[in-house]
Amino acid sequence: MPVSREDVVMAYRYILGREPEGEATIAGHVRNTPDLMALRMNFLSCEEAQRLVNPVKLPPSLPLGAPPLDVEVSADADTLARLVGFTGRYWEEIGRTAPHWSVLTDANFRPEAIAQHEAAFFETGKGDAELLLALLRRIGRQPAEFNCCAEYGCGVGRITSHLARHFPRMQALDISRPHLDLAAETLRRFGQGNITFHQVTPADLHPAQGFDLWYSRIVLQHNPPPIIMAILDTVFGLLPPGGVAVFQVPTYRVGYRFRIADYLSHDPGASMEVHVVPQKAVLDLAWKHRLRLADIREDTAVVEENPNWLSNTFVFCKD
Repeated sequence: MPVSREDVVMAYRYILGREPEGEATIAGHVRNTPDLMALRMNFLSCEEAQRLVNPVKLPPSLPLGAPPLDVEVSADADTLARLVGFTGRYWEEIGRTAPHWSVLTDANFRPEAIAQHEAAFFETGKGDAELLLALLRRIGRQPAEFNCCAEYGCGVGRITSHLARHFPRMQALDISRPHLDLAAETLRRFGQGNITFHQVTPADLHPAQGFDLWYSRIVLQHNPPPIIMAILDTVFGLLPPGGVAVFQVPTYRVGYRFRIADYLSHDPGASMEVHVVPQKAVLDLAWKHRLRLADIREDTAVVEENPNWLSNTFVFCKD
C-alpha cells in the first residue's frame, strides 16, 4: 500500500512519541517511502527510536555534598622552582624516549609505531581546536578578534598545528625541550610558519607575552597544585583587557590530598602525575585579577570516567 500523510503522522506519534517537524518533512516521507513496511522499518531503525529503546545512561557524578579537600596551593619561590624542576625532569625524559605516546598514551603512538600513525596522531588535535572555537562562539567571540593565541603545554604540536590555521600568530609553550624541538621541526615540515616556541623553566613559568587568547587542555593536571596556581597567576596577570583564558583542570578527586612536605618526601617527577586544584582556588585567583567567568563546563571524562573525579573547563574574560 502507498504511504499516506496520515501514515507518516501516526508513525511519528506512535513510534517516536512526537509530532513531525512540519509538512515538508511529512511530504518527504510520503514521496520517498515505497510502502507501509518500509515506513515502519525506517522509523524503528532510526537513531531517535533507538535512543528511546536504549536510552543513554549518564555516568554517576560526584555527589554535591562532597567534603572539602586538603590541598596546599601555594609555595615560596625556592620550593616552587624545586617542584617545577621535578616536573620538568619527567617530561624531558619522556620527551626523549616516547614524545608522541606521552601526549596520547595509545600503542599506535609509541616510537616504534608512530611513523605509520603520525597522520592519525595529528588528526586527533582537530577536535581539541574545534572545542576551543566552540567555546569562543558560546561567549560571543570569534578567532578573528584575537591577535595571538598562546597554547600552554603544546607537546609535539598536536593541537598547535590546527590552532595555527585559525589565528594569525601562535605562541607554543612547553617544559620539555625534546617536545618543543620535535614540534618545531614537524610544524615547519607542515609549512606552518606563524608559530613561536618557548621553553618553560623553573625560573620562568611563562616565557611568552603579547597574547590575547590563552589555551591549555590536559596539561595543567600534570603539575602539583602550587605550580598550577603559579602558572594561572602569571597568565591572569599577563592577559590584556579583552583577553580570554580557556583551560581545563581537575578540581576534585575523592581522597585527594596534597601537602608539599609529603610530596617531596617520596620520588617526585618519577612518573606521569595527575593533580587537582579546588574550584574555589581557581575562582578566587580569577577574582583577584578581575577576570569574569564566562563559561564553565564539566569535562571529567578527559581525566577518567569515574564519579570520584571532577574536572572543569573554565573560560575567563578580562573586561
